[in-house]
Amino acid sequence: MKKKYPFLNKELPVLTSIIKAFPLKEIVSLESVAFVCVQHLLFTTLNLMDALLQLGACPDNIHVMGKPYSTSLQVVNQLTAKGCHYYPNLPQKKVGDFSGCFVKDIKCMWHEVYNHLRKKKIKLVVILDDGGSCLANVPSYISKNYSLVGVEQTTSGLADIRTRQLSFPVIEVASSAAKQLVESPMIAEAVVNKLSKVLPMGRSRLSCGVIGLGAIGNVIIQKLLSLNHEVITFDKDPEKGQIFFKNLCTTDIKTLFSKAEYIFGCTGEDITQNLRIEDINSNKTFISCSSQDKEFLTLLKVFEEHNCKYDNVLDHLECFFNDYSVKIYRGGFPINLDNSGESVAAYDIQLTRGLLLGGVLQAILYATHFSKQENKRYMLHPAIQSFVVGDWMSYGSTSLIPLHILEGFQDLAWVKRHSQGTEQENEIISTAFYYQNNFIKTSPIRLKNYG
Repeated sequence: MKKKYPFLNKELPVLTSIIKAFPLKEIVSLESVAFVCVQHLLFTTLNLMDALLQLGACPDNIHVMGKPYSTSLQVVNQLTAKGCHYYPNLPQKKVGDFSGCFVKDIKCMWHEVYNHLRKKKIKLVVILDDGGSCLANVPSYISKNYSLVGVEQTTSGLADIRTRQLSFPVIEVASSAAKQLVESPMIAEAVVNKLSKVLPMGRSRLSCGVIGLGAIGNVIIQKLLSLNHEVITFDKDPEKGQIFFKNLCTTDIKTLFSKAEYIFGCTGEDITQNLRIEDINSNKTFISCSSQDKEFLTLLKVFEEHNCKYDNVLDHLECFFNDYSVKIYRGGFPINLDNSGESVAAYDIQLTRGLLLGGVLQAILYATHFSKQENKRYMLHPAIQSFVVGDWMSYGSTSLIPLHILEGFQDLAWVKRHSQGTEQENEIISTAFYYQNNFIKTSPIRLKNYG
């Protein structure tokens, strides 16, 4: 049985392997590098910060902000005890206002970071972002005075910054083959595991609607069907419904709203724009399985207009329309991020932490060796992806991933084909990643651990 690493203050073996593989201290000193990180503050986030410290980063140069719907106070206490700078989120007063409040928090953080940078001899600022808001809101007085490089881990964040004219390069961890093909099933499994805490899953024949047929939506559908619940699905891409769940799919989202009592949002977009309050004909419960409070944003605004009572924006909300109860779990925030410090088990999510650490290393090596930096979106180096996946397989839930996907990470050309972003083809970067390539040659992916 594989050893698990689920708790605070436990080492993550994948991160340890990366630290041992990269002779970073021989290439560049991190003493003059500042890190500005917007992350879900989970237990394994501490491991990532510890890895930076082990590689030579100064804790006084690490600036961290979390998200109020996921931040663990234990993690905050540990970060500050290590000497890192933590920036709290200001209270969100109204439901549905997360985005605006969060951008204000980030702008305040950048102002404080700048005051700190001016007192230090910082040559490079690495921005480790989750959602794109930190990258998109870098003040001009920082971008003009410091060398910057970003790392983005979410597809929604990439979509946001791709529409903006950033003046610095970004490493696309989010579009890497490893994150898309290996991480997604684990996130979906974590969401499903949380459902039993908020739904009467033991009751038979619940009327359920799932909107969004990506990795998470598909796993939720399979789980609901296995429990003998009624399921209707919708995706804005009609072909997805025909491919996966032809007999369950509707091409009209209004039909789903009408028939389903429990509605799961798995799109990362506002799905309630087409929900007419006057058409509500039964009790409804809305559960978000994506990010922030986007899934039911229009409905949240309606709740606010109807003076919905709540003490905290993370409360379960309830309003009555046409004499029917309409509920939104956790203020529309994702059910798998519940301030507990853990969403996906540590032995699984260390894959993501490893990819992020690899992205940071790639960003530092690029920024410190090339004075003329292009504001391109760069692919997470295929050799990093192969290294991380190969090491993760000794610990993670490989049974969730199809065998041909795991085997694909032995082939760097395959990894490249399944990743996005501009490839960094230059001698210095290739040399710096020699250890990852050497790993492939000397230690093939350990498929004996499959399952």
